Amino acid sequence: MKPTLILLIVLFAIQLAIPGYMIFEQNQILTEGAAYKFKTRPIDPYDPFRGRYVTLSYAADQEVIPVMEGSNIESEDWVYALVGVDDDGYAVLEVLTDVKPEEGQDYLYLETFYRGYDGGFLVSLPFDRYFASEENAPKIESAVWRRQREQVEDVYAKIRILNGKGTIEDLYVNDILIREYIEKQAESQ
Repeated sequence: MKPTLILLIVLFAIQLAIPGYMIFEQNQILTEGAAYKFKTRPIDPYDPFRGRYVTLSYAADQEVIPVMEGSNIESEDWVYALVGVDDDGYAVLEVLTDVKPEEGQDYLYLETFYRGYDGGFLVSLPFDRYFASEENAPKIESAVWRRQREQVEDVYAKIRILNGKGTIEDLYVNDILIREYIEKQAESQ
């Protein structure tokens, strides 16, 4: 075989392996990861390359997270954010550390971007897009924003977390899957 043919075969194999690994990793997080409810505030943009999606803003990434004593963290550092649950059952980022947590402790590997006055940091959660069909994305956005004047009280994303990475499993409104909620809204109109 010619060296250029071998090089092309290797190149094609790499091009197939990378997306294959990404799919495998997301599936592993969804099947093996711990589930957490992250309270959200969505808006509805459009991406011409990926289609419609709902951008999710989380309460957890709008709060300054304290730094674990003994950690040396600066802005734009990659850190481990320990994940816990508040009294209402929602996920909270409890503390940031520069030391990888022990086995059994759920955490997210995140980048800090702003130091608060108290020494803690703001972080940005990486799972901020919920993809929907062209038809459903505007309905999701509309349903979520109605919560201020109607019966929509609770909007959250169910996130699976495994080994520092998280992925969105689904979006809920008043503990109902968003797809079912939209169907019920359509039936009542």
